[in-house]
Amino acid sequence: MNRIYLVSGASGHLGSTLVKRLLEKGEKIRALVLAGEEKFIPEGVEIYTGDVRKIETLKEFFHNEDNNELIVLHCAGVITIASRENPIVHEVNVEGTRNMLKMALNSKVKKMVHVASVHAIKENENGEVNTEPEEFFPDQLGDQYARSKAEAVNLCIEYAKKGLDVSYVMPSGIFGPGDVRKNNHTVRSIYAMFKGLIPIGIEGGFDFVDVRDAAEGIILCSEKGRKGEGYILSGHYIRTIDLVNGANKLCGRKETNIQVSYKFVRFFAPFMEKVFLFFGNKKPLVTPYSIDILNTNGHFSHEKASRELGYQPREVMNTLRDMKEELKIV
Repeated sequence: MNRIYLVSGASGHLGSTLVKRLLEKGEKIRALVLAGEEKFIPEGVEIYTGDVRKIETLKEFFHNEDNNELIVLHCAGVITIASRENPIVHEVNVEGTRNMLKMALNSKVKKMVHVASVHAIKENENGEVNTEPEEFFPDQLGDQYARSKAEAVNLCIEYAKKGLDVSYVMPSGIFGPGDVRKNNHTVRSIYAMFKGLIPIGIEGGFDFVDVRDAAEGIILCSEKGRKGEGYILSGHYIRTIDLVNGANKLCGRKETNIQVSYKFVRFFAPFMEKVFLFFGNKKPLVTPYSIDILNTNGHFSHEKASRELGYQPREVMNTLRDMKEELKIV
């Protein structure tokens, strides 16, 4: 009997990093990608074209005539910071997850790990560090993306009760090397910091985790995660001005003490988003939601993942150094 890892969303930043790590470990992998994304998958991986929104396209991906040990790592998802709601977010993040859970249950997979997000958590308003909640309340979350992730987690809990051995992980803000498709908002922002295009900070910050650590956490969860349980895969809280100065330090520039107030940037954020869109940039760096995140309680504990899974994230400066090297910035 062979062990096969089924990775959805395998062409994304996290999914491709996960595939790379599994290859390093000598594992057998099936990658699920949308048509046209096959070029992002390395050699040595079985490629399946499909769409999580269309359950009939998943049958070949889940086939198991030889009764192999199937481990599903569900990374496919739509991440958005846009103000305008998009029906695709719910279709992929909720209904797509429902389809993956159905197929996993019917295919009698050994283990499934769903990649959720810390945004699914209703943050503590009293400033206490956020930990894994016992319940998730999508209706109490204001953003479409956050709601969709909370709904998907509730589906995982429902399917665990039906007998599926499914766990879920909740990474914080993912950044790091390997974003071949240039879709990661945080990576693009840090690239701009390296170039000196973002020379000052914005009041506030968030927790960021290296994509390689998040990928390792998913693998650890597939090995040790408890059925129906969730694990925060956070890294370290960092202020935006410290990110800017980290980039400045690596690029040999002077540090800055200048921070723009949250209220000032938030006031202009809707206009800035419209300007980006007007000039054809479908993925603006600044939106009201991207600024609001910096003014929330962005402190998340990975104590449970460290205790139960052996998860340990690296320091932020190590990630920035690797990103600078990858981007070949002098």
